[in-house]
Amino acid sequence: MKLLVLAIILISILLLGTNFAQAQQTTCIYFFYGSGCPHCAKADSYIQDLEKKYDLEVHRMNINEKIELVNGLYESYNVSNSERGLVPILFIGDDYIFGDVPIIEKLESKIITYSEKGRECPKPSEGGKKEQISLSYLLGLAAVDAINPCELAVLVILMTAILTKFPKEKTKALKTGLSFSSTIFIMYFVFGLLIISGFKFLTGVIEVSGLWFFKLLGVLAIILGILNIKDAIWYGGGGFIMEVPMRWRPRMKQIIQGTTSLKGAFIVGLIVSFFLTPCTAGPYFVAGGILSAISLFKAIPYLLLYMIIFISPMIAITLIVYFGFMAVEDISGWREKNIKRLHWIAGLILLGLGLAMVLGLV
Repeated sequence: MKLLVLAIILISILLLGTNFAQAQQTTCIYFFYGSGCPHCAKADSYIQDLEKKYDLEVHRMNINEKIELVNGLYESYNVSNSERGLVPILFIGDDYIFGDVPIIEKLESKIITYSEKGRECPKPSEGGKKEQISLSYLLGLAAVDAINPCELAVLVILMTAILTKFPKEKTKALKTGLSFSSTIFIMYFVFGLLIISGFKFLTGVIEVSGLWFFKLLGVLAIILGILNIKDAIWYGGGGFIMEVPMRWRPRMKQIIQGTTSLKGAFIVGLIVSFFLTPCTAGPYFVAGGILSAISLFKAIPYLLLYMIIFISPMIAITLIVYFGFMAVEDISGWREKNIKRLHWIAGLILLGLGLAMVLGLV
């Protein structure tokens, strides 16, 4: 009898020890936040309180620095498209929680559940999707910017000014045109980085889903498309056009016509890039918003490709004039003759892209 009682006691102690060990197993959490995100800070403060109460292994990561990891987790946990790319979001056990309020409301119960089971760190799907950017969308937006009438007008004015002062020095015109185009490339590349960073900050501060943000960009593209079609049908109607404002043109022309050197072309390019902003910024803002969904480092190649397409007409016009295929006056005449057609093309492309974005066809 004594041996039986002793055996029962020993078995009970072993069972209690096993349960205690299981209850003490560490629960692993992956917590993703964004820089300057107040909702993330609120959620993290709550998690810190829970760390004092439970045995937790919390991995805090900036979502823009661990995008491939989080994309793998999106796939593994079947995160909805409307929540991808947004913060705060955490993964625990077989569950994920998005948003500061749900984290505060649900996390403790999840910790209790998984601490009893004993849970390893969340596992991302090895076949998870990489960052996806619609290249066709970016190429379309870049094409719209490239055929913008005001961009072509600026270069025509510059080439005319150079060849008028130096009619026999086509090499000078070539170097000046390339210098001007290079400056526009540099300035707009910097603008692009600022636009992408601005959108990243904005989506980190305000609580808007990735899906709705993408749709808002689509609405912007639709509006820009309609305004370009308006110019194609009713040029100058409503008191404005999707080009350099009329009141700015005399001053811009005066600045450009004063260019006589490579250095001057570089400086003029810096100044004129600001004049061009009102008529070229629309598609560029849409493109910047799309690229803000991926890390800044990975957005750079897309941005460079966009800029190459954007300045390609400038390079083409410069080379056409240099090799004598067309005179500057002929190019200027072609632009004036086809200006409404250019607005039609830009408007239809933007309208199509915008509708596809809003309707979720991508």
